[in-house]
Amino acid sequence: MDILAVIPARGGSKGIIRKNLRLLNLKPLIYYQIINSLESEFITDVVVTSDDDVILDYSSNFPVSLRRRQDSFAGDNVTLDPVVNDATVYMELENGKKYDVVVTLQPTSPLLSFKTLDNAIKKFIDEDLDTLIPVVDATHLHWKEEGNTLIPDYSERLNRQWLPHKFKETGAFLISKRNFVSAESRFGEKLNIYVLNDLEGLDIDMDVDFLMAEAALKRLKITLVVNGNKNVGMGHIYRSLTLADGFLGHEIKFVTLDSDPASIELIKSRGYSVIESDKASILSELDSSIIINDILDTDVDYMRKLKDSGRFVVNFEDLGDGSKFADLVFNALYARTNPKSNERFGYAYECLNEQFFLYSPIIFKESPETLLVTFGGVDTNNLTLKILDIATKIFEETTINKILIILGDGYSHEINVDDINQKFESTVEICFKVKNMPLLMRDADIAITSNGRTIYELAFMGIPTISIAQNDRETLHVFARYKKGVEYLGISCTVTSDDIYQSVKELVVNNDLRLKMHLKQKEASIVLRNGLNNIKDEITSEYWKWKHEYKEI
Repeated sequence: MDILAVIPARGGSKGIIRKNLRLLNLKPLIYYQIINSLESEFITDVVVTSDDDVILDYSSNFPVSLRRRQDSFAGDNVTLDPVVNDATVYMELENGKKYDVVVTLQPTSPLLSFKTLDNAIKKFIDEDLDTLIPVVDATHLHWKEEGNTLIPDYSERLNRQWLPHKFKETGAFLISKRNFVSAESRFGEKLNIYVLNDLEGLDIDMDVDFLMAEAALKRLKITLVVNGNKNVGMGHIYRSLTLADGFLGHEIKFVTLDSDPASIELIKSRGYSVIESDKASILSELDSSIIINDILDTDVDYMRKLKDSGRFVVNFEDLGDGSKFADLVFNALYARTNPKSNERFGYAYECLNEQFFLYSPIIFKESPETLLVTFGGVDTNNLTLKILDIATKIFEETTINKILIILGDGYSHEINVDDINQKFESTVEICFKVKNMPLLMRDADIAITSNGRTIYELAFMGIPTISIAQNDRETLHVFARYKKGVEYLGISCTVTSDDIYQSVKELVVNNDLRLKMHLKQKEASIVLRNGLNNIKDEITSEYWKWKHEYKEI
């Protein structure tokens, strides 16, 4: 079967001057449909028809035929029918054959993919159609004009999913049997539609369409490799979900390593696809150009495999030997004295949960009342128990009248909530599986936490904080050690219950100190607010630099 692709590209355009030669992602608009036609497995020959010498000259760089359109076919009022017919007749005379199918490809649909084009041609052939028309779903509540009156173009106001389908034609392509192509028409009797998604169905009519098309052409394919379980907690999962939400609109998927069902279900509940894998077979699951690892320290073998496969690799909190092979390493918690060129350190790169942006910092009180306690998802050393041991003393000797304890999903120590409720009545509240952390934090006046990511959440809320490191790795977290909004007590094995009590008491009675800490936390919140954007900007800018160097776009 011989199939001809006709690409009509006029030199003039009233909406956007010389539209077909305007650069889109550094390529002329006409480039995209030329490439589609050449990559199609069905199209036999391609002809570009134009009245413009520059368009024809540019098109001569590709293995396509050229048809110099006569001036009578170049006016604004001329439809595509005589143009396509003229090019078809010309090609049949030139090649001495008659085509079976003619495909019109308009340059104004640069987001159409050759795979979609081939699927449409296959549908046309399989259904033995005369004409196949591309459309986009335009099902909405429409209005129409009748005379000088606006009236609804629907019988009943319903939600979109219950409305009868309506479709709008798009100029991406039009497929016709040859015997229906004439100077008057390209439509046969047996026709059907091919529904394109909104991106591939985008027509470039106005200058703002260029902006949307440019953004769509730079749509990223990102795979986030994460792990979450009772040993490492859920922090990696939550951060990766926040990052994925930050890249909303790009193509995102997750691959989990050594993760429990709760972690996997959490990702799925946010609408993302998840693949379970292991490091040995992970390459077979990666079809994205950007890989983001949130699995702590990586080894050399794993990272070499990723880089040798031609991926742009981003790691979070990676202090392992494999980090030197990453294109970017983000670490908001731990700093190095001599960071490498691929490393980005500090709280300017903290990825806060988007819920925090819905709440304002706390209002400072002269007499603090609520103490918030949260030691992360696991609380390895059961620091929560030390707080309960001194709770009565805190109530008796300070103005604190409520202790709010938040336990993470990975908390595995024994705790008898009934006994606690009986002992403290309503003065101690224990919360499990918190869905909205800032909602609880906004009621706190002072907080005690471990030296992990919660430090930044408390800073964002402006809460004076006492910090205790759970392990050697957390002792490297410099924010708690050097920022004046946090009092750092050291590693848990050296901290007694009395140390904690004395710190709480000092913050309660020393208003000047607590106010200074509150204001310092609010200062830090300004930087923290931009953390997600800083990460996104670094990833996208460094990725495009890498892509330009790695291969031609």
